Amino acid sequence: MSLWDSFLPARDNAADGAVLTGTARSGGIFTGTARVLDDPDAFGTFEPGDILVAPITTPAFTPLFALASGVVTDIGGILSHSSIVAREYGIPAVLGTGTATRRIRSGDTITVDGDHGRVLLTDAASTATPEAERSRTPWVVAGLAAAAVAGIVLLRRGRFGR
Repeated sequence: MSLWDSFLPARDNAADGAVLTGTARSGGIFTGTARVLDDPDAFGTFEPGDILVAPITTPAFTPLFALASGVVTDIGGILSHSSIVAREYGIPAVLGTGTATRRIRSGDTITVDGDHGRVLLTDAASTATPEAERSRTPWVVAGLAAAAVAGIVLLRRGRFGR
């Protein structure tokens, strides 16, 4: 396990089965339509009430949280963007599943159990197979860069570290 794994945990869920496990980061249970978003260019496909499924979220994803009924990510921990914003909006979130964006397709019906850190896959999701292996490296870099910028801003404003 690398140093980064402790900050951005991701499980290695099996390639089959009806339940993904992750870390419960915002309580509640919701069943609805999944919308898998790999990058901001796809934000226009997101509909109010969809469950946001992404490799990781950055501040660019924040407006979608106001529309989302739940959040599922491949990577994420207690202080990740997804975790904090989902709690602020009061929507269930399961983070660090490791394979959500490969196992879930846009349009699938899923249940996000933010109380127990589980995502129940229904419809075609339980048998979905990856079209192509997705790399999480760009999202990790983007998330770390956003955190670094936020830290610098806080330091310059004298609100951090004193």
